[in-house]
Amino acid sequence: MTSLKPRQEVFYRRVLSLYREAGMTPPSVRTASQLIGAPPDAICAMLQIGVARGEIADAGEGIYFATETLQRLAEQANALPKPLKVAQIRDLTGSSRRYAAAALRWLRAHGMVG
Repeated sequence: MTSLKPRQEVFYRRVLSLYREAGMTPPSVRTASQLIGAPPDAICAMLQIGVARGEIADAGEGIYFATETLQRLAEQANALPKPLKVAQIRDLTGSSRRYAAAALRWLRAHGMVG
């Protein structure tokens, strides 16, 4: 696990909490920066730490999810008829096609859905 100084750990926990609460509609780095009141570079650094710790999933195209969000999605998605389609994930989560596609790509890449 990546070790941080206490103040950095508190900051990291704020970023992680934001992404956990966002669920399937995570904020962009810019939006997270505005919500937390920290520079985008600092948000990116914390997201990379989260990826290294396995708590944040980098779904590509600047989209990050809390890993637990995608784990719950995988459990639900595995009950859907195969082959899984983006529209099924979108309908299941109520998110946009962009987020559903990113989530499905990540789940497939990590062998979590068929």
